[in-house]
Amino acid sequence: MPLERASVSREDYLKAILEMEQEGMVPIGVRLSESLRVTPPAVTAALKRMSRDGLAMVDRRGRIRLTSKGAREAESLVVRHRLAEKLLTEVLGMEWSKVHEEAEKLEHAISPELEKHLLKFFGNGGNCPHGNPLYGGLAALRKNFGAVRLSDVAPPAWVEVLRVVENKGLLEFLSTLAVYPGTRLRLRSVSYDGTMVLTKGRKTIHLSESARSQIWVRPLSGSRAEKTPS
Repeated sequence: MPLERASVSREDYLKAILEMEQEGMVPIGVRLSESLRVTPPAVTAALKRMSRDGLAMVDRRGRIRLTSKGAREAESLVVRHRLAEKLLTEVLGMEWSKVHEEAEKLEHAISPELEKHLLKFFGNGGNCPHGNPLYGGLAALRKNFGAVRLSDVAPPAWVEVLRVVENKGLLEFLSTLAVYPGTRLRLRSVSYDGTMVLTKGRKTIHLSESARSQIWVRPLSGSRAEKTPS
């Protein structure tokens, strides 16, 4: 993937750092460079500015940590992004595979006043269309639901989809199968090449290991799943 985006704001850096923390990843310069598609020198310069402004710190091992001020600003940005996605899907009816990129633009234009009204409209406890809680992200799903990657669940088993990574191609594919957060699937088998066979009602689904690694689920007991319509 080529580096050098035209411009990356301080807000982009803050949000990227927080999202890495929520994913259970250690934020470091190399990961920021890859995630934001900017050069390592650009990351270094940005981190110096953020450190000067009291938003982030870099320890001796190169690990990046947000200050309390930086964490508050980053969380607000993440919440605005997910609110924008909810607005686009639930109110305007846009496909879930397209809203991530649009929300990247809108999040910077949402004022604190508009954020307040959107939270009042949607509520504080909802999720974005991809399954991310407004607050806490993947860390909250792990804590509250025991979320694991679908690729880490061995068949036979029942699972409920909780979250899908914002991969446009994967989202488009899952849309054709009507698989979204909240969908319950039965895991049947895994073939020699890593392809998993699943069923949703009477429909048979085949997912590669790469696809399954981008889908987060919660395992269900068999009896509980059997009683739940797909």
